[in-house]
Parts: sequence; structure tokens; C-alpha cells
Amino acid sequence: MLGIDPGLAATGWGLLDREGKVAACGTIRTSPGPAGPRLLQIVCELRAILAASPIHEAALEELFVGRNATSAIGVAQARGAILATLAAAQLPVYEYKPAQVKSVLTGYGMAGKAQMARMLALQVRTDARLDYHAADALAIALCHARSRRLLQQLWAP
Repeated sequence: MLGIDPGLAATGWGLLDREGKVAACGTIRTSPGPAGPRLLQIVCELRAILAASPIHEAALEELFVGRNATSAIGVAQARGAILATLAAAQLPVYEYKPAQVKSVLTGYGMAGKAQMARMLALQVRTDARLDYHAADALAIALCHARSRRLLQQLWAP
């Protein structure tokens, strides 16, 4: 299960195995400059991640437009590049609102980044040192895994 926290400057990614353990995670960081080369870097690094691991589905954070429209445009551009890359890999993609992810992990849809990081550390074991972007990506993957498990339980015969 691949979770992705999209961003033009920093795209977090996290991979959970079938037992819900962290298999790998990281952050794709791009240098300031024109969007084209930055988006290409995200696509190339995401392709390498997909090629290195057996990934069957991906979860992505939905676009949240806050006060900074310029930032939202960059995130939207990164999301588009990421969605196209995942579609080219023929992966099913699931999307979650930031409040959904926070609610699943903390029980509170308005939780802050520090609270999210603490709760994530309690719920997944990893030796990796996580920055906020990788942690958010793992939270998205964990949210999807739990949501998927719940649906399977509800619809089981």
C-alpha cells in the first residue's frame, strides 16, 4: 500500500506491507525553479519507487485549498503528475480528505501535525526518521488500509 502526500517542493511517500508495517518511506524534494523540471523529477522518482516495490494500490491526499492559493496551485500540479504516473502504472488510486486521515489516526479531524506524528509513531513501528511529509504519506496509507479493512468487514458474507 503506497500513501502519497503531494507537494511541488516536497512529496512524501510511504509504503506499508500487508501486515501494516513500514516497508519504506521518504520525501521527494525538488529545487525551487520552473514547475516543469520539478514535476518531471517527481514523476521520475515515483516511477523508481513503483519499480522497486510490489505495489497493488495507492492512496493520495485530496487537494485542500487553504489561504495560500499559490501553494495550492503547486500541490494541484504535483497531484496531476502523480495521478498520471499512477494511472500509467495501472494502479487503483483512492483519495482521502485531510480531515478523514486525521480522524482515522487521532479520532479528531482537526489534529495538528505534531499530534499526527505522535499518533503515527504509536501505530506504526519504523526505525526510519520521519519528516512531516513522509509521516503524512504513511498516515494516508494507514487511513486507506483501515478504511479498506472496515469496508471488507462490513460487506463480508
